[in-house]
Amino acid sequence: MSVAEIRAKLVEDAAVIYPGPYLNQLRGEDVENQCQEFLTSGVRRIVINFEETELINSIGISILLGVIESVNHVQGLLVLSNLNASNRELFEMLGLMSHVEMVDTEEIALLKLTGEVGQAVV
Repeated sequence: MSVAEIRAKLVEDAAVIYPGPYLNQLRGEDVENQCQEFLTSGVRRIVINFEETELINSIGISILLGVIESVNHVQGLLVLSNLNASNRELFEMLGLMSHVEMVDTEEIALLKLTGEVGQAVV
């Protein structure tokens, strides 16, 4: 797989990344590379939209932790959106809720990044 297989777009000064149906090592590395490209180009606001993601394995989680660290390192903002119930529960069990914000929709995530929403709807 390549970065080209990971869908991504810019919405004003924010990037939105769509990992696809299964976040494993290959897709996770593609997401990480896509995030790095955005960060290198100066984009500091990133949404990862998990709407199409049914499963996330342990390596995918590990890579996602690296993405969180990279965004924090450049003092950027990262919001995760559209997590299904099982993925949200997984993130809660692993304690990711204290490291990254999770919201219900991409639209809410983009509003959070622009500061137009005071509290996320979770």
